[in-house]
Amino acid sequence: MPPFDQTPDKPQSFGYKISWYAVKAAAPGAVLDALEFGEGAPANWRTGLAAAHSREGKAPERYVFAAPPVSGWTLVAGFWLPEPYIPSQGPRDGSKFEELFTGLMNRFARVQFFGSYRVVDYCAWARAENGKVVRIFSCADGEVYANLGEQTPEEARLNFARLDGLAPPEATRRLYEAAEDIEAEQNALIAGGVPEREAQAKVSRMRRALPNESDVVELAGLWSVDPTQLSEQDNPEGLGLVARIPEKYSLI
Repeated sequence: MPPFDQTPDKPQSFGYKISWYAVKAAAPGAVLDALEFGEGAPANWRTGLAAAHSREGKAPERYVFAAPPVSGWTLVAGFWLPEPYIPSQGPRDGSKFEELFTGLMNRFARVQFFGSYRVVDYCAWARAENGKVVRIFSCADGEVYANLGEQTPEEARLNFARLDGLAPPEATRRLYEAAEDIEAEQNALIAGGVPEREAQAKVSRMRRALPNESDVVELAGLWSVDPTQLSEQDNPEGLGLVARIPEKYSLI
């Protein structure tokens, strides 16, 4: 493992093109232990997040950064964290995510997961409370890959499409139907003389179809912590822990 700067620093923002767990816990080491990622090496926010964002290393040289707690939440970020994904075959079958998520929810009362990668329109979120899965959702390239649990009040507040009880193929069709409805509403407003940008903004306030990376961090802020705002907040300096992602959890 390369050396990391151990000079405590202020929290730094992240949240795009990366995945992370938010765990209601005060000890980053305990969260890494539940993930079975090892003890980790001390690192400040700057070098820890740089390692977590890196896409260059091959397994097992892929890292997560377990940050110092913020508002009672420990955030564990890493580009290579397995995501909720449920196709019938292939390397991304969801079992790696399920194993990690289960390990955390068996140890901590509140566990969440978020991820996005705009290159393939990947978005994901998951939530467990008191040892039970409340919600798991993921999509990429316009296709839903996981849709478990009922829509949470926070998702409804953000005007996400209602997908309760739908298997991924049906959920995908519902999202495209919602997108078509939104386009029709926008076109009707534009035809009535509303400027295009204003029409888009008006409709988006009422409903959303395919989610994007901004939706992911907005939901994170409603559920726990919006990591894109960390640099703007008055939190103390600190050190977190960098750990390798075990090779068995490697995505590719």
